[in-house]
Amino acid sequence: MSSFGCCLWWFLAGALLGWLLHHLLSRCCCKSGTCPAQAESTHPPAAKAADIPSAVMPTSAPVAETPKPAPEPKPTAKPKTAAKPKTPAKPKAAPKAKTIDITAAKTAGFALKNADDLTIIEGVGPKINDLFKDNGLNTFAQVAKATVPQMRAILDKGGSRFRMANPGTWAQQADLAANNKWAELKALQDKLSAGVDK
Repeated sequence: MSSFGCCLWWFLAGALLGWLLHHLLSRCCCKSGTCPAQAESTHPPAAKAADIPSAVMPTSAPVAETPKPAPEPKPTAKPKTAAKPKTPAKPKAAPKAKTIDITAAKTAGFALKNADDLTIIEGVGPKINDLFKDNGLNTFAQVAKATVPQMRAILDKGGSRFRMANPGTWAQQADLAANNKWAELKALQDKLSAGVDK
């Protein structure tokens, strides 16, 4: 016989034995009338007056209702006035860029071709001028605000031929040019060689 068949027979034998024991015990216990399961099902317990809450028990005297307070009058609201249309805020005008004084630059010894000629910065030639303008640095003020890493990134983007360029003083020179401080720029450039201190 297989092990499954053997287990099945033992299971059935155990179930049958359990049923027989239950049946015999329930007959023995319930003959004397003390079987709690049958007692509960055949005779429901009598309700005692003490078990019923007083709120449920009827009373002989009617309870007088307390009067509800009158609702308070609502405050009268002010009549709504038509809302004034909001006027859109005027956009702040961008600060005017300082105009480059080409005459003063020429007087100081600079040969400016136009107001945005970045080649007057010591170390910036025509190729770097074009590279900067292609990457958004079009004016002296924009170059003055650029950081050395930003300028270095533009130079690296341009290729290996710009690797030798050193933008360390270019922002300072561009700031002097943007503020028309041509004499100071000339004095600074006299100390520089290709944009680097001599």
